[in-house]
Amino acid sequence: MPPYMKVVTIQTDVLVVGGGGAASRAALSAAEAGAKVRMACKAPLLQGGSTVHGASEIMSMGAAAGFGDKNDNPEIHYQDTMRAAEGFIDPKLVRVLAHDAPERVRDLLNMGLKPDQAIDGNVKLIQSDFGSYPRCVGVSGKTGKAFVTAMTGELQRMGVIVDAPMSLVDIVRDNEGSIAGAVCIDTECKHLVYYQASSVILGTGGMHGVFSQQVSTPEMTGDGQAICYRHGAELVNLEFHQFGPALVHPYIQLFSKSCFVLQPTIRNSNGELFLSKYLPDEVSIEEVMDEKVFPFTTSNVSRYLDIAIANEINEGRGGQHGGVYFSFEGVPESKIEATIPNTARWMRSKGVNPLTDRFEVGIAFQCMNGGVRMVNTNAESSITGLYVIGEVAGGVRGPDRPGGNSLAEGQVFGHRAGAAAAERSKRVDISSSSETTFNNTLSFINEVLERGHPKFDINEAEYNLRKAMQTYCLVEKDEIGLQKALSIIEEIYHQFDSGLGATPLTLSRTLSLRNMVDASRLVLKACLQRKETRSGHYRKDFTITDNTHYQGAFIWKKEPDGLRSWLHTYAMTK
Repeated sequence: MPPYMKVVTIQTDVLVVGGGGAASRAALSAAEAGAKVRMACKAPLLQGGSTVHGASEIMSMGAAAGFGDKNDNPEIHYQDTMRAAEGFIDPKLVRVLAHDAPERVRDLLNMGLKPDQAIDGNVKLIQSDFGSYPRCVGVSGKTGKAFVTAMTGELQRMGVIVDAPMSLVDIVRDNEGSIAGAVCIDTECKHLVYYQASSVILGTGGMHGVFSQQVSTPEMTGDGQAICYRHGAELVNLEFHQFGPALVHPYIQLFSKSCFVLQPTIRNSNGELFLSKYLPDEVSIEEVMDEKVFPFTTSNVSRYLDIAIANEINEGRGGQHGGVYFSFEGVPESKIEATIPNTARWMRSKGVNPLTDRFEVGIAFQCMNGGVRMVNTNAESSITGLYVIGEVAGGVRGPDRPGGNSLAEGQVFGHRAGAAAAERSKRVDISSSSETTFNNTLSFINEVLERGHPKFDINEAEYNLRKAMQTYCLVEKDEIGLQKALSIIEEIYHQFDSGLGATPLTLSRTLSLRNMVDASRLVLKACLQRKETRSGHYRKDFTITDNTHYQGAFIWKKEPDGLRSWLHTYAMTK
């Protein structure tokens, strides 16, 4: 049967899927190692992903690079990270993260990155949550964009070709199960692209697009997680994700601790000051505000703020944009400028006066802590030749993590994956692979196109999925709510069973919805399986942290007889 869409074949040594901070670092390192590199990005460089769009008063990269306290060093960074998630994360990966991060920061400085400076002229450092010392380097709250901007210049200088907009359809494997390439849709020209490559690096990001409110861009629909799951890769720590209060209109921006120490006034759409009714008698509003951290955690009284906001919105007392109303009215201008200078500047640039205006704040998804499991320090997945980096990857983020580690991860494992992928391409000749899974992928696509227009409303399905995840899988979780969300998403899944159809114009969106469904089902099942409360995983029906039964990471894998999970406790720090 001839294909319903044109297929373009491109041969390359290394394919990097994604265009954020981790993917850019991987492509650069692979090119520096002598490989022919191609990037396939769902959104153009500097336009998509959480690295570019993430912004907060203290966004930064953690690295004990010698800029600060002489007593700080990579080993202490390692210990800080292990303490935050002991038993849930791989010590070998964490040690590499801590010890390689200083060199990766220096790489960025050599590319022209201009970090914030302290009054004394040295690099300004931020002390993050779980950090023993100030070690985080930032660029006026827009650190991620500065990173990608610096690396984009180097990629252009080295002649790395970037294909965009490209939506990942599938990975391709040889008859031994190793990577042989990937298939994407050119969403502009409406044809398929078959990348033949001996190494594929996935930097496809998180699952922001499965929630109604999130702080990045909606094209991250769990593509990498879902595709890897369907191919039998191992995934880990899927029940742990980060979220918290964020401005949701007129633009999206998370609110870090510095915004709350200003003691903002918070009202629902009825004009009511509602926070006090969610607090125990012994806890004051001032204490909750002073203790507030981002992301949500059950470890201190600030949890009541997120719970209160989420409940008011879910019960219909939110504004038209899905948030409650904040204002800094009455806070002296000098205090605002001294405490949240970046936030105040960004608000004004979007037409919001932080001194007098009220604005909507909701609970927004920020980051997956789990993902496709890295099985070695080169960020390789359990599928040979497939590397996973950035938010799609799992292994160094558990229930909690030090602030600044996410950007460090992207640089450290992006570099390692790029170098390893380039080395593999020198050893592996995929042209000798006579059989691959490409024809299976093409047959599936043709079957979808043969059915034509889908038999269900994609807009309605996306809306229902996002609403279910936002309502039941964000702040407060329990068996009833998680099962309700799962049933809503299972209903969408069964609509696929009755005949997933699309046209060339709708194919990319339809396949993204399929990925949203598979990724969301995995997360919901992981949340159901962990019958305890731990950090950001808050189970109303299991409020105690249960170290006897749950001190370890759940690993998930699709096998011929169904989805399997098991608890794995990583070695403790010494």
